[in-house]
Amino acid sequence: MARQQNIILEPESSYALHHQEKVGQYDFPFTLNPTIGCFFACKYCYSPWVTYGWKPDRKKRFFETIHIKQDKPKHLSKELPRYAALPTHMKRVQINETSEYYLPQLLRHLRDNKQPDLMLGILDEFDKAWQGGNKWMLHILTKSHLILNHLEKLKQMKHMIQIEVSFATYDENIRKQIEYFTTSIKRRLEIIETLSKEGIFVRVMAMPFYGDQNDLTNLKNDAFNRGAKAFKNKGLNYYSWNDLIQVRTYDQFINDSIPRSKGRLDEKDESLIIKSGENVLVKGKTKRKSVMFPIVDDDFKTKIDWSAMSEYKNRFKRKSMKVIDSGYADCNSEKWGYIL
Repeated sequence: MARQQNIILEPESSYALHHQEKVGQYDFPFTLNPTIGCFFACKYCYSPWVTYGWKPDRKKRFFETIHIKQDKPKHLSKELPRYAALPTHMKRVQINETSEYYLPQLLRHLRDNKQPDLMLGILDEFDKAWQGGNKWMLHILTKSHLILNHLEKLKQMKHMIQIEVSFATYDENIRKQIEYFTTSIKRRLEIIETLSKEGIFVRVMAMPFYGDQNDLTNLKNDAFNRGAKAFKNKGLNYYSWNDLIQVRTYDQFINDSIPRSKGRLDEKDESLIIKSGENVLVKGKTKRKSVMFPIVDDDFKTKIDWSAMSEYKNRFKRKSMKVIDSGYADCNSEKWGYIL
C-alpha cells in the first residue's frame, strides 16, 4: 500500500482552545491542537480514536491527512480575554496534545503556499495576552527537531513556556520498530540541549516508554546532563508492546491488525518523576492548598460550564488540592495556586 500524505488548509473552525470536561489534580484545563492528523504514525498512538472514534478507517485518515486550522490565532484573540478572570491555576494549555505541528511536510506546505506560520501566530497571541496581564502557562509537546525553527520566539516567551520532548524508547533500533517516521533519539536529545542552553524549561515525556527502569534512568541521566529540568513517564495503554513489535509493515499497522486492550491503566515509576506533578511533602506529609475549582459531580457526570467565565465565581467553589511541583517557579515568579 502506498503511503498517502494529504494536507488540507481549513480557514474556518469554531474555536481555538478545547475546554476539558474534567479538571482534576493533574489535568490541563485547556488543550490546543493547531492541526489534526500526524504523519509520524507511531504504532502506540491513541489519537486516531480520540479524534475520529472507533471507526475502521481511523488510522489511515489520521496518519495520512492533516487538517491545518488556520484561524486559531484569530479565535485566541477573542477567547483569551474572556478567560482573563480565571484563577491562574486554570490558565494552563497543552499544545500539540493529539497532533504534531512540527512536521517537515506541513511546514513546507505552508511555506510553498505562502501561508503564515500557524504556531507563531498562536504564540504571538499568548505573548500579547501575558504582556497585557492575562497570564497563561503553555506546555508544547513535540517529537520533532523542527521546533528549533521557533527558537527565537521561545526564548522571548521562556517565562511562560515548558517544552515537553517525547520519547518512547532510549534505543534507536527500537524507535525504528515502533515509530515509523519520527525524529531520531539523537536529534531529540539535541533539542533538549539547544533549548536548555537558552534557559527554556524542558521536560522529558517518556510516555509510553518501552523498556525497564534501567532504560528510563539512562534516558533521564542523559537528558538532565543536557539541561532538562523535568521528567515524566508512563507505561503503555491500549496495546501490549509485544503485539506492537510483531507488526512489521506499515500496511499491517494502518489496517489495524493489532489487538487492543482498551481502558488498561497506565503504569509509571513514581521514583523517577521530577517537576512533573509530584506531591510536595512537608515533614513527610502532603501539603495542601484551598483553591477555586469548577463545580462538578465527584464522578464528573456534570460537565463544566465554560460559558461566561468572566463570572466564573458563580460556577466555582473552594476545593482542597494537593500542592504539586510542576517546575513553574523555574519559569516565573507568578502564583499558580497549588502548582509550584
